[in-house]
Amino acid sequence: MSLGRKIYKGPRSDDDQLSDRQTSEEGLFSERDGFSKYQRLILGLGLTCGLMLISAAVLGICCAKAKDFDMSDLAASPLFAELNFYRNQSHIIKAKVEAQASLIKERASHLQIKQEVNLKRAFVDKLQGKIETLKQDVKILQSNKTTLEKNCGWCLPKWIFHKRSCYYFSDEDVSSRKNWTDSRDYCISKGGDLLVINNLEEQVLIRTHLSRGSSSHVWWMNGFWIGLTDVATQGVWVWVNNVTETSTVYWRMGQPSRSGPQTGNCVAFLGETISTWYNADCSQHRLNWICEKEARKTDAV
Repeated sequence: MSLGRKIYKGPRSDDDQLSDRQTSEEGLFSERDGFSKYQRLILGLGLTCGLMLISAAVLGICCAKAKDFDMSDLAASPLFAELNFYRNQSHIIKAKVEAQASLIKERASHLQIKQEVNLKRAFVDKLQGKIETLKQDVKILQSNKTTLEKNCGWCLPKWIFHKRSCYYFSDEDVSSRKNWTDSRDYCISKGGDLLVINNLEEQVLIRTHLSRGSSSHVWWMNGFWIGLTDVATQGVWVWVNNVTETSTVYWRMGQPSRSGPQTGNCVAFLGETISTWYNADCSQHRLNWICEKEARKTDAV
């Protein structure tokens, strides 16, 4: 209430005071209601401004991001290149892993193959041993077969059959060899005698079957006694069947010898040519020997 309106009106009754109080309270309540509306208006405006600020901030961020994404191709190229690089790297890593897996598989396969090869090699070695044993058996069988075929049941074992005669070639070591006389005794004990060569065919036959081994460095110690001597008359060579030998074609060069340690009155056989005869000491020299006997069925075993 303004001061111009404050005019004294005298004593007031209770009713007037009550009425003034009511009027004052109504004005007070009216002011309160007006203040509440302003607050609401201000609060609404504040909220609106806040929302507008938030929207502006969001729009600013979005624009900034949109600007970043709206880079030129030149600026994006390194990123795409790096992206492609990593993609290629992933392919390389994948290929490496696959290669390692394949290598492990190949190594396992190689190990298995190696084990199989070792087993097969052991099996082959075992078979090779059996083959060698079988070869020896075959050799023995062939030797027996050859002996049987050659003997045809006409000769003793280890004797060679040819036409109507059987031949034996001794194969003794040096300590068991004999002189001419003992060699002949052996042949006689088997029903034969020392070899008598009747013709060129027989000469070739004996040379073919003669052992090629050399047990002594002295050549004439490797020969074989045959049944030819000049004991009765020097220079007249006679076979054990009393047939005189007149041919000289079978003598080795320089034979018969009449000087030196090789000389003697008995004949031995040695050589790979037609000329194979040489003379040696009948009693002192010890050689192998060749026997000959007539083939007979009763000698077969």
